[in-house]
Amino acid sequence: MMTGMTNAELAGKLRDLRDFLIIAGYEESHATRYTQIARFIEKMPESVEELHRDHRFTDIPGVGKLVAQYIREIVETGVSSKQREWEQTAPITVLEMVRIPGLGPKTARKLFMEFGIDGLTELKRADQAGILAEIQGIGPKLLEAIRAAYQSS
Repeated sequence: MMTGMTNAELAGKLRDLRDFLIIAGYEESHATRYTQIARFIEKMPESVEELHRDHRFTDIPGVGKLVAQYIREIVETGVSSKQREWEQTAPITVLEMVRIPGLGPKTARKLFMEFGIDGLTELKRADQAGILAEIQGIGPKLLEAIRAAYQSS
């Protein structure tokens, strides 16, 4: 069991889950609820540990039994069964792309779904092959950020 997870850390994991699900092709309007839940968690006076100990994740606005289960799994193991389920569709490495400033989950989904780019290694290959420069939505500024990301990795 993971211990000592802060509210900010849990919120970050929920935002990662949102991004991952969007990239993997999950319905965006459903995935974005994790953003709102993350905001509530960050502002809560109670710690994640307290909520976990008292089985009170459903006290968080927007959290029902199923999402409470995912949150409990994240707190206990670092990953939810929801993520594991969607890892059948996309590798977790797709999150490397949204770590790049200016490259959001929608662009990452396009790169993954249309071009099979699933992380920094594939981004580098696509760039070196001249593919990225041809993709609508990837301008010089984003291309520069992508290059900086894979050169520093």
